[in-house]
Amino acid sequence: MTITVLDGIRIKVLPADLDRDGITGGTELVRQHFDNGLTPINQSTELGDSLKELNLDILEPNTRMSSIDMRAKLHPLELSSILALDTLVSLGICPHKCLLFTRQKKRLSVSEDGKGRDQIVEIVGGKKEQDARSGFGGAMDRFKTNIGMGG
Repeated sequence: MTITVLDGIRIKVLPADLDRDGITGGTELVRQHFDNGLTPINQSTELGDSLKELNLDILEPNTRMSSIDMRAKLHPLELSSILALDTLVSLGICPHKCLLFTRQKKRLSVSEDGKGRDQIVEIVGGKKEQDARSGFGGAMDRFKTNIGMGG
């Protein structure tokens, strides 16, 4: 056991239980794992990153607001009450727990009447159309443009 002082605080570092048998110290049995030099590579795509961003719901620590706030489709009648409650929380009049109510409402409004899912389908469909145009059809359009036949 090692005792270290960090910024005036005494810290005890306990020996590691490398073989996870509940006993520290003595002889630790550690098995080697060889990966045969293979490393899995995950490549992100523009479409995948867009869908992740669309569904992202991270709580920002300073304001305690969620990233879903900007994607919410609130009815005009809901806007003033939700804005009022969020403002009361930001001014410190209401506790931060009140944001759970407005955040849940905003989450539900993103996919109101299933529109959120429809929008995801439109994004994917639009990307597929764009990929198809940039393939053979896109090459043909570029060829026509180069010889003066296209717009």
